[in-house]
Amino acid sequence: MKKFLVFMFWSIVIVILGFSSTVSPVWEDQIIYFIMIDRFANGDTSNDVLTESGIDSGYVNSKYNGGDIQGLINQLDYIAELGVTAIWVTPPVANQWWDGLVDYGGYHGYWARDFKNVDEHFGDIELYKKFVEEAHKRGIYVIQDIVTNHTGNFISYRDGKYYLNDQSYPTNKPEQYPFNMNDYNDPEQRNLNIYHWPSEVKEPNRYNTEFSDLDDLNTENPIVIEALKDSYSFWIKEADVDGFRIDTAIYVEPEFWPEFLEGEKGIFEVASELGKNDFLTYGEAWLNPMPFSNDAEKEIEQFFNWGFNSMLDFPLHTDIKRVFKEGKPTSYIKYRLEQREIMYSNPARMVTFVDNHDMDRFLKASDINSLKQALSLIFTIPGIPTIYYGTEQNFIETRATMFANGFASGGQDHYDINTPTFQFIKELSELRKNTPTFKHGKIEVLFSDDLGPGPLVYKIFDDSKMYIVMMNTSSNKKHATGMDFNIEDGSVLRPLVVNNMVNKEIVYSNPYNILLNAKSLGIFEVTDQKEEVAKSGISVEINNLSENNTFTDNFVLTGTASGAKSVRIIVDGEEKEYAKIDLKQGINEPWEVTINISDFTPGTHKIIAKAYGKTPMIVEYSKEYTVNFDIPMISLKVVEDPKGDDKGPYGTYFYPKDSTFSSQMDIRKVELVQIGTMLRMIITMDTVTDSWTPANGFDHVTFQIFFDDPSKPGIIELPLQNATMPDGYDWNYGMWATGWGIYLYSANNASAEKFGDPVTPSPEAQVNKKENTITFFIPLSVLETNDLSGWNIYITTYDYDGIEGVLRPLTPEGGQWAFGGGKTTDPKIIDDLFIKIDR
Repeated sequence: MKKFLVFMFWSIVIVILGFSSTVSPVWEDQIIYFIMIDRFANGDTSNDVLTESGIDSGYVNSKYNGGDIQGLINQLDYIAELGVTAIWVTPPVANQWWDGLVDYGGYHGYWARDFKNVDEHFGDIELYKKFVEEAHKRGIYVIQDIVTNHTGNFISYRDGKYYLNDQSYPTNKPEQYPFNMNDYNDPEQRNLNIYHWPSEVKEPNRYNTEFSDLDDLNTENPIVIEALKDSYSFWIKEADVDGFRIDTAIYVEPEFWPEFLEGEKGIFEVASELGKNDFLTYGEAWLNPMPFSNDAEKEIEQFFNWGFNSMLDFPLHTDIKRVFKEGKPTSYIKYRLEQREIMYSNPARMVTFVDNHDMDRFLKASDINSLKQALSLIFTIPGIPTIYYGTEQNFIETRATMFANGFASGGQDHYDINTPTFQFIKELSELRKNTPTFKHGKIEVLFSDDLGPGPLVYKIFDDSKMYIVMMNTSSNKKHATGMDFNIEDGSVLRPLVVNNMVNKEIVYSNPYNILLNAKSLGIFEVTDQKEEVAKSGISVEINNLSENNTFTDNFVLTGTASGAKSVRIIVDGEEKEYAKIDLKQGINEPWEVTINISDFTPGTHKIIAKAYGKTPMIVEYSKEYTVNFDIPMISLKVVEDPKGDDKGPYGTYFYPKDSTFSSQMDIRKVELVQIGTMLRMIITMDTVTDSWTPANGFDHVTFQIFFDDPSKPGIIELPLQNATMPDGYDWNYGMWATGWGIYLYSANNASAEKFGDPVTPSPEAQVNKKENTITFFIPLSVLETNDLSGWNIYITTYDYDGIEGVLRPLTPEGGQWAFGGGKTTDPKIIDDLFIKIDR
């Protein structure tokens, strides 16, 4: 009753003061749609170009394209139709429109020049208030992206001197006090210490140094703290926004957050005064953990101690990409789901996502079925699922426009509510809204694959309901065996959402075994209905294995079966058996089969026997055993490459001018080794760096590697590189490898403009910085061969912009982040090496 009276009091106060009475929702129940304002909808073409020269605008990725607040208002019904309940928008604040030093613009909103004004390309404060009001009318909350770490790039520090950026439009300094006090050469401004002046930073760390040349705010300074409080309180009071996503939170010292969020006139106090007693604040701490490491969760949980009430779940995202996009072992997700429950005080408060505006789109080098699996994961576990705009329209380009006249739009609008992916997300949204267990339940992973792409089966449950989610991330059918759902035999599982699975009920019996279709998905409700479970009358055992046996040579596998017409030996859960033994359906009938270890990759494998009865529908499984194969190595080829030839095909290219580039793209040597059915490719580089802390351990180089099977026709165009294969050769499989992701694809459906059909599992990478080596482990199964004799391999290097997910531009003059010494249409290749493997 007391809480109700307090609520009514503040509601009356708010109405009297003229503010909206919108209160905070239960955030754990929401579904977020993330929008880049400039790329979403152009509702007012009069604000597209605001400079006389037009340098701020254009249908390219680096400039304002025309999206605005009126466009957001116009498309609110489209957004509502998707089933989302909250909109997260990029910062609407007045930005640096163009920075000639880096040939890029602030269309994205993260280069502020005034934290309390709407950018003129988007509209004005009254229009923004109308947008929030119209969203609220539709039951949609608004989350605004904010930046406390930096402004735009107005200060230039080079050769020990400070300059104001004379290539900045429309101003060379912020327009808001105290952030306009950015001239180090003026003693008064210098002494205010509004910024971390580079020359005066004695012990550089992530909190006091510039991030991508953006002017780093001195957030230890009380003047700055109060100004940021005032700036962002403005949007709560004036625009009635419901939450903040906080950009680059990991680059602001921890001591800042309690004062900014919980201090006097801080964000929470201002929000509470307006009836928003649970104002959402989730921060960006972009951490890419190694598999089976919880260091990232430990660091992210600290933000809750500093005042945040939510965080972006980057650790989960990292393994979502690895598992569903790259085909890594599904046990990665098992570990990550378990750590969420252990390490986070409230995993339901974590904001989950499959991609965003700062990385490759999920569908770049992936497929729709894998996307559906990734989305189904975040919609069926605790957390606040987030959809990046355009996902529902199958976007591949990271920051493409939804409207026709814009970057990578293909000349058409993309607001079709009838696309299959739109309808699938809408179905997931409705299911999540009507299923409290998905939002607040507990997770138990019942089966995962330790070795590569394959089954992932988990249950999500609470005191009243239980659901089973089954997936197979492999491009082949895979077995999931020996599962105990901890429910009664005969329990009926009712399908709610299926993809590549038969849409029918399942009758459970313990242990539960299933052969899952390739790229399949099923979300099932465990019902109270029961049916009788038929007994198979057959059995099978493996007799001469114990757990974790190691074999260095071929061996004979033995066992017995009863009532079986045949026994098939299944390795690593594959549908196709390694061997088949016909039997006479006797009792304890012996069987045996020889295992040739060179048929496999080195390392761990799983072996199980599957017995068949009178019909293919009658099957039983043995216990599964884990074994290890120690396989000899065979050297295929060693090829040297000259030092310093990383200058492109004409010898004229030079690296981007940023100081972080050195000679990371210079190949020195490649060694090819075959171990069973695994290719180990050891690439020695002139330099290996990891300054951006990439997940795979190397940065400032991408490898585009092409495999030519001489027995098959291929294509000659190298996707996205303005180049072709060396004369007389084509390729059948391509590999795109960066520090943040490794993808394989075939030549099927590939062209000069796009990758081909995705192939999994993608290679693993291993880095040795001391020896400057990057080693790729490539299963030969993805190349559809066990023998590379006569094959050709073409290795090329370049670098890409991880934020935009594209290879860096190439121009005659070059730039801060652009290669120089070539035309835009020249090959995007810095160094290359062609290898012929002997027959």
